[in-house]
Amino acid sequence: STTAPKILKKVLVTAKGGELLRITHTSALMNNIPMTFSLYLPKDCKSNTPVLYWLSGLTCDDTNFSIKAGPMAFATAEEEGLAIVMPDTSPRAGEGVPNVDSYDLAIGAGFYIDADTAPYDVHFKMYSYVTKELPAYLNEHFGNFLSATQKSIFGHSMGGHGALTLAFKDPASWKSVSAFSPICNPTACPWGEKAFTAYFGAVDKGLSHDATELLKSSTPGELSKYYDEVLIDQGSADEFLDSGQLKPESIVAAAESAKLNVTVNMREGFDHSYYF
Repeated sequence: STTAPKILKKVLVTAKGGELLRITHTSALMNNIPMTFSLYLPKDCKSNTPVLYWLSGLTCDDTNFSIKAGPMAFATAEEEGLAIVMPDTSPRAGEGVPNVDSYDLAIGAGFYIDADTAPYDVHFKMYSYVTKELPAYLNEHFGNFLSATQKSIFGHSMGGHGALTLAFKDPASWKSVSAFSPICNPTACPWGEKAFTAYFGAVDKGLSHDATELLKSSTPGELSKYYDEVLIDQGSADEFLDSGQLKPESIVAAAESAKLNVTVNMREGFDHSYYF
């Protein structure tokens, strides 16, 4: 068994009584440091409530989605009877967590991978945290409410990269996947090159955590057995689109060869935020 959740905050966030909880717990996976996540529960949350996992982007923590999209997202989740899980983007607190003076590496920039290169290899295990430790923890402590099998995943920017790669690597675990302004081809953009060099020791070691490369190496038609459609929404005025960090055109091309229906909705005039 694991340590009981410590509820840092619990507030009503919908007119119908949906609640937002901010919870901290000890992560054995990441060398027994504290990890914090947010959890939205609809009112009268019953057993087997479907769960949406939201993965945030660079510099974010578990609170950003609530601040940016909460009123609309939580009201919609309430209507649909969905819970939303919002993990942090990296290890953050606790002794020995390495950090650098850079927004796109280390704290706030875990990239949803398991690092194998010092000094990040001890704590930076966000892939296993989101796919194994956190779902197991939720099942243990909130299993009376949350479904362990009815899970979907979505995210923004670095979190969009995380959502796409986690879903493509283990499609049987997720019912759907979508993304806002995702980093689609991280081994071929500055953000990904920097992160994978630091976390893996070489960019090429990140190929198995690159959504575009995962599609290229997949058996044509295999992922379409699990996902009827993968939705990506992208602002046309996104500064990181213009600078080559996101590369939606790469995933569209790879999806054609993988025979997977990937739809990119270009949102005219919107930037890297997800106001749409």
